[in-house]
Amino acid sequence: MHILDRDPDCDPAPYWFVALDGEEIAGFALCHPEMSEDPEMAWVYVVGVRPAWRRRGIALALLRHSFGALYHAGKHKVSLEVDAENPTGATRLYEKAGMHVERRQETFKKELRPGK
Repeated sequence: MHILDRDPDCDPAPYWFVALDGEEIAGFALCHPEMSEDPEMAWVYVVGVRPAWRRRGIALALLRHSFGALYHAGKHKVSLEVDAENPTGATRLYEKAGMHVERRQETFKKELRPGK
């Protein structure tokens, strides 16, 4: 398994990390170091692992690699949002990576119909 990342010295854009198994993409993490009013805060947009590669520690390795790269960029905090009812066990993954719940929020929806 190899983890590739964009060179932060050459590209100030979001940090993208890809886990490869041979030539197959097994997973990825998309991060950005400049998404908060707090100059020490970075953001993890998404972490994803393809189904055939799940339960092998790839997502945790991607998170840890991301945290290290973001720390190297001067960030001392990282945040993300997750669907707490995600069936893949994402909340357990984030807790295993040392993260904790800061707040919970509810999302409301309504189907719109003519005249309603």
